[in-house]
Amino acid sequence: MGAREILESWGVMDYRVIDRAAIEEITLGASILATGGGGDPEIGLLWTYKVLDEGKEIIMVDPKYVPDEVQVASPACLGAALVLTEKPPSGGVLNLAMRRLERYLGRPIEATIPIECGGVNSPVAYAAAAELGVPVIDVDGMNRAFPELQMTSWVTHGVHASPTVSVDDRENVTVIDTGDDDVLAENLARRAAMAYGGISWVATYPMTGRQVKDASILYSQSIAWAVGKAVMNARRGHLDPIEELLNSLRRERGVEGFRVFKGKIVDINREFGSEATKGFTLGRVTMEGIDDHRGHTAQLDFQNEWLNLRIDGEVRCLPPDLIAVLDAETGEPIRTDIMRYGYRGTIVLIPAHERMRTEKGIEMFGPRHFGYDLDYVPVEELNG
Repeated sequence: MGAREILESWGVMDYRVIDRAAIEEITLGASILATGGGGDPEIGLLWTYKVLDEGKEIIMVDPKYVPDEVQVASPACLGAALVLTEKPPSGGVLNLAMRRLERYLGRPIEATIPIECGGVNSPVAYAAAAELGVPVIDVDGMNRAFPELQMTSWVTHGVHASPTVSVDDRENVTVIDTGDDDVLAENLARRAAMAYGGISWVATYPMTGRQVKDASILYSQSIAWAVGKAVMNARRGHLDPIEELLNSLRRERGVEGFRVFKGKIVDINREFGSEATKGFTLGRVTMEGIDDHRGHTAQLDFQNEWLNLRIDGEVRCLPPDLIAVLDAETGEPIRTDIMRYGYRGTIVLIPAHERMRTEKGIEMFGPRHFGYDLDYVPVEELNG
């Protein structure tokens, strides 16, 4: 049974077929929303192009059409993005992870859900869906990227990461089942990734269609698609890509983003070896202002993703709100794994989705979780 047959069995005739142009736009938008993390989009895109070139279909479905009782899961990459560029996946790793998860659950997986908006984990969920012959649902667990497995709207709304199946490129398999202890599931999954050499491929967050609708960031893929399309249209029309991005967020989410700083990187303080010892890329970047921001300084902390922004020592953004450092000419994100001394970028801040701003969410992935002695203040209040 393929994706069309699955949708027919659900009584669904309304869906979108994702072609090469669409997946390129979705991946660009997801990379921008990935807050500096999410990995190299080329890795996910090339895999997706491959499955399309093989004649396999990628079909995306609206979550409202997903039956309550069906089983879905998220295929994803877990580990340090810097390692991923050196250890790209073989084609069968996620298929293996998903099939082992099916075996453990004792029931078939009828759709995939991206775990986050990210240059790798967004397109990978589409590629895995095509490989498995199932649809991908227009949702994810963050509408951004976060470094730890439990940092999702799913956990804060009562859905758990266990069981998670973790595999590596040599087809070693680890099954992690910690019940409702999602922090322990993250710790074990991180240790497995470190044992594999810094990167693992996981099938995680098995849930029902009802849970997808109750706990996900709904239409997150459409949001990413609109963002990517807006930036690509800006490039073709010689428009300001950042202004077009902000306009897209107003239309799609009804939120205001903030263009707060333009500068160049003058210092990078990486915690070398953290990929192997902690499973993350860690450090801090200092940017010196240019143009209208000359004479000002910005500092950004990162743990795979940008976490915290200070301008002239004043806090301007805290997790879970989004920080994007973008090339002002192209709108391309400057990721934490590729940034270099001298890179120039514009910092854009975006409010997190409301399902990430719950009391439980702020407790699990707000500033204090990352070691900041600060209460969460929404980005709108810090920059209003």
